[in-house]
Amino acid sequence: MKQIVFTAAILLVGICPAIAKDHTAEQQLLDTAQKPADLFQGKADPFDLEIDFSAQWNVPTRGHFSLNWKSKDQWRSKVEIGGFEQITIQNGEMQYILRNLGFTPISIRELFNLLHFMNSPPHFVATKLKNRAENDVSMSCVQAEREDYRNDSHEFCLDAASHELLSDDWQIAPDERAREQFSDYSEFDGIRYPTKLRLFENGGSEISAALISLQNAVFSPGLLVAPKGAIERRHCPGIKSPVAIKQPEPTPGTHGYSGDSTVSMTVLTDGSVDDIHLISRGGHVIEIPQWPR
Repeated sequence: MKQIVFTAAILLVGICPAIAKDHTAEQQLLDTAQKPADLFQGKADPFDLEIDFSAQWNVPTRGHFSLNWKSKDQWRSKVEIGGFEQITIQNGEMQYILRNLGFTPISIRELFNLLHFMNSPPHFVATKLKNRAENDVSMSCVQAEREDYRNDSHEFCLDAASHELLSDDWQIAPDERAREQFSDYSEFDGIRYPTKLRLFENGGSEISAALISLQNAVFSPGLLVAPKGAIERRHCPGIKSPVAIKQPEPTPGTHGYSGDSTVSMTVLTDGSVDDIHLISRGGHVIEIPQWPR
């Protein structure tokens, strides 16, 4: 009789459903990692930001970025590097861009991504936590996937003591990786923001940025006056693309690589397009097609 009861207990255990792992702690760490982005997402008081940076333009080239910020829909920025200059003004739904080239170089977009500027960071879902040490620093590394695109996996590493984000590592192509690094955090109006930021691709340095100044300031209405000759765009909240563009099948010689790239363009009144520039890319193997004008 004892043997029968024991066997029945084993069968009951075997049919019990597996208990899903609770990733609440990992998710809390991950949400903490994106706190620096709050500088451009929820900051209430106007501020001025100055950053010196170096980007890889065949050779390392020095540049400067300045920002006058009032709110998410009212700000003015200016970026200069290697003879390139761009002024961007956001005033409500209207955005004005004045630059001395017909496009925004990808390195400038990568700088904005590094700063979490001009884009809301995507939401990631934590899947695993690993603790390790690097350069004598104890780290909590959270593996996560984008909520809206599960093929985009990242590893966010935080300082185990301060919970400050140290790095964000992800794959950008089958044999390519990217890594953002953040260090030397400083306190500003209740927010911890890194004063040194770097972007690496395949181990090589692409962008190195250093915070020069970050301070509260008075925002002048004159900063929102569009400069003469600026491109004018209207950004409507919640707008969606009216058509879906089907990704073409790989052609011979492309090795079957694929990826997602985001392109911004202005549709003119005659139906042609202008002011085309790359916002994000799936990797070096993804190229921008020649769009008709």
